[in-house]
Amino acid sequence: MMPKVRRVFVVYDPRHNEWMIRLAKSAARNQGLELIVYEAQDLRSAMRAYQDIFATVDRLHDALWLPQDSTTVEESTVLPLVLQESWARNLAVFSSNFTHVRRGALFSLYPDNVELGRRLTVSALALLASGADDASGMAPLREVLIAVNLRTAKHLGINAGHAQGFDMTFPEP
Repeated sequence: MMPKVRRVFVVYDPRHNEWMIRLAKSAARNQGLELIVYEAQDLRSAMRAYQDIFATVDRLHDALWLPQDSTTVEESTVLPLVLQESWARNLAVFSSNFTHVRRGALFSLYPDNVELGRRLTVSALALLASGADDASGMAPLREVLIAVNLRTAKHLGINAGHAQGFDMTFPEP
């Protein structure tokens, strides 16, 4: 969607999302992206981190990721500020929270519950068939759909017509 982006900024609370950031760093590297992380364990440090990010971002080569993190993406204070500042700076924001797209984030990937159910069924049946007692382990979610905010895309100069096969678009036609 934005091929010129080379750096992705994220503010996260390590008490909740350290595991995810480790995976994201590796995934970003594999895609030729640099993930720039800011740790914040309270609202004040999260706000400071966003201010630092907005002071240094390059709208053509940077994007901001909002993870599912109630500390750093607090809905009543942080989210409105981040969306307002990113709009003013023409900075792409994507979110792990589907509802943020309706509020102005460019896009979100969200679970495809039907496909996820199928995968869980196959995994459960394979586990039962193997007779294994240990089902430990975690796998990244790959069964996802995409929601896109067309108004935000237009504002950013992105041609995101309906023909691109998005699963959900906002504002709704």
